[in-house]
Formats: sequence, C-alpha cells, structure tokens
Amino acid sequence: MTLLTPLARAFVGLSVILASLAPGSEAAAAPAGRRRGDAPPMLPVPAEAPAAVPEATTVAALEVPANADVLNFESIVAHARDNAPLVQVARARVEFGDAAIAGQKPLLPENPTLWLGLGARRNTAGRNFEVQSQLDQRLEVFGERRMRIRAAKRYREQLEKELALVQWANYAEVHAAYNAAVVAKARATTAAGLLGFSARLLEITRRRAQAGEISELRARVAEGEFAQARQAKIAAELEFRLACNRLAEVAGWPKGRVIAPAGDLQVPQKVGEVDGFVARALEEHPVMQAQRARVSAAEARLAAAKRDRLPEPSVGGFFSREIEPGVSMTPTVVGLATVTIPFPLWRRNQAEIAHAKADLEVARTELGALEYRMGLQIRRAVESVNTAADRVSTYARDVVPRFEENLSMLQRAFELGEVDIIEVFVARERFLSIQTEALAAYDSYFRSIYDFESTAGAPIAGAASRAP
Repeated sequence: MTLLTPLARAFVGLSVILASLAPGSEAAAAPAGRRRGDAPPMLPVPAEAPAAVPEATTVAALEVPANADVLNFESIVAHARDNAPLVQVARARVEFGDAAIAGQKPLLPENPTLWLGLGARRNTAGRNFEVQSQLDQRLEVFGERRMRIRAAKRYREQLEKELALVQWANYAEVHAAYNAAVVAKARATTAAGLLGFSARLLEITRRRAQAGEISELRARVAEGEFAQARQAKIAAELEFRLACNRLAEVAGWPKGRVIAPAGDLQVPQKVGEVDGFVARALEEHPVMQAQRARVSAAEARLAAAKRDRLPEPSVGGFFSREIEPGVSMTPTVVGLATVTIPFPLWRRNQAEIAHAKADLEVARTELGALEYRMGLQIRRAVESVNTAADRVSTYARDVVPRFEENLSMLQRAFELGEVDIIEVFVARERFLSIQTEALAAYDSYFRSIYDFESTAGAPIAGAASRAP
C-alpha cells in the first residue's frame, strides 16, 4: 500500500507522454521506418497474450487465516482471565501465601529437648552408677503464633490482589490486541477492496483498448496498478495474521490456533465526569488495592515481629537416680518440674523488627506516591482519549464507510468515459490516502484507550458517557 504514494507523480509524466502520442500532435508523426500507432522501442509489445485477470469478487475477499477462530471480545476476555500465561503465573504465586499459613500450623514453636546424663558418683568409699535426665519444651504464651498466622493471611490477601492486578493488566492488553487486530482487519479489507477495484479497472481498460477507445499504454499502466494492489493486499493480510497471532498470545489461546476479531470499527466514545471518575479510580483501581494490601501485610508482619521479642519460657521435668558409695546401696530418685525463663536483655528480635518497619515505610510511601501520580495520569489519559475520539469521529462517519462507494462511483465514471484513467488513478490515490489517515487515527485512538484503561483501572465502556 505504501508503494502507491509515488504513482501520482509518475502519472503526470505518463499523461504528458500520452498527450504527445495523441493524433494531431507534433510528436505523433512516426519516424521513418515505423508506422504511426506502433509501440515505441522502449515499450515492446509482448508476443504472448496478456495474463487473465482474476474475478474481482474473488480478489476482493478478505482471507481469514485457516487456523483462526473468529470470536467476539467478550469471549476472548473470558478465556484470557483464567488461561493467559501471566495470569497463570500470578495464580501460582498465591500458593506462597498458602505455604506461609501452613508453616504456622504447629501449636508449639519447637520440638521438645531431651537432656540425658550417664556416669558415676565416686568418693573415698568407692563409686556407683548414676543417671540424670531432663525434658524441656519451649512455649509461646503471648500469642506469637496467632500474630504470625495473621501476617501470613495478610500476605495471601496481598498475592490475591496482585493476581487481580495481573488479570486487569491482561484485560487491557487483550483489549489493545483486539483493537489492533480490528484495525489490521480494516486495512486488509481496504487492500482487498482496492485489489478488486484494480481488477475491474484493468478489465474495463483492456476492453476499451481492444475497442480502440484508448491506447494500449493505458492498459499497461492498469496492469502495473493491479500488480501493486495485489502486493499491497498480501502485505495487509500478513499484518492481519500477525495481529491475530498476537491476540491469541495475550489471551492464552491453544497452540496452533489464532484468534480473528468478530467485530469491526465502531464510532468512538468520550469520557465525561472526570472528577467523579478519578475519585472512583483512586479507590477501586487494582493497583491501589494491591498496594493497600501490601501495606496491610507489612503492618501485620511488624506486629508479629514485635510480639516475637517477648520471652518464650520452657517447661519440663528433671529425673535423676543416684547411689552414694559406702553409705547405703539404696538408690535415691529425684524428680523435679522445671520452668526456664529467658531474659530478653540483648537479643530482642531487633533485626526482624527493623526490617518490618522499613518494609512498612516503603509500602506507605509508595501508596502515597501512587495516589498523587494516579490522579494526574488519569486526567491526562482522559484528555488523550477525548481528543483522539474527536479526531476519529469525522473519519468514522464520513470516510471509512464510504470507501467502497467512492471506488464504485469512480469505476462507473471511467466506464462512461467521464474521466480519464490518469484521473481515476489520481482520485483513487486520494481516496486511499484519506482512508489510510482514518485508520491511522483509529490506531491512535485505540492506543489512547489502552493507556486510559491501564491507568484508570476501568474499562472504557463503563467510563464513556457520550459519543463525540
């Protein structure tokens, strides 16, 4: 399609050549040895018959990829919510929260400790065998386990909010990929329609050339136009296939299959009620909710770290069996209940508490920064969407739907002899240029929608209030 742009300048030169070959002109007089009407040496007439032109109805059809599934946007989003690769990774990360909770299931913080001593009691009267043992179990009596379970649950909630954030980010990517595929589909449809127009024009040109109404040179120009239109259609269909492949990738579609969009270009919409929308976004945006969940998890970790600095006593029992040599051979058995209380004088969990405080401070600072930046970013995104919508509205109403109609009117005028083929090509080039600008405007509008949805955390359909 891009190769068609320089043709307007080439056609001006061709028109001069054709005018010089017209009867009555000074250059029309044929040189000696060559009759008037013969082709000049630089344009030899081929001996074989011209190649047949495919039917216009055949070449004008958009070729959907053979491995494509044609789906609407809602079906694609529903599949991507559970099957997109990034969503699956985020869902797997939630298991870290389950693991943190499972790690706090044991009621006691440590396994019991058994101390066993075997030896002999000895004095001047002799020696006897002696055994001593002690069993200790450390306890948490100030609710440390409960605080750690609470922190683990908050961490799992944070991971769930991050999963929701990834799902929303994937929604925005799927929407952007879907819109890009719709634009690529429109470009491919335009190229296919242009090829059909070129095929019909070439057929008419050859018929008029055979009837002697126009020169064979004009038919040659039409043949070149048809070849370029066919190349433009091939390039546009490649772009459409790549867009379908990208859409399947972000949606997590099965391998070997791609997704073709079922919809077409729609009239753009604008966003109103900016102040109210910004307030809702600051409260409901998945990014904000995920950051608030991170602050909550950091607070729970800090509370658990402070509770872990309290002493954890150990309870147990002591047993000994001893015989004093030379006095009596009757053993003495000693049994004691023991309580060991550590004194937290130097090691009071300072490292964990300091790390938890720093993590909480960072989380709170990031939350404040997000609240400050998001309001400004949403307003910029709204302005971008509304400006792009204003730009696209005229194209959507007056240009895109009438492209095929304009080509049909141009073809009919050429058939009736109202315009010359050079005028047809110039007009066709102008129509194509306007159509290309319209699709480029749509492309910019869809990019602004992606920026808006990524920033605002809400679909454009729910935020749009009116059409321009």
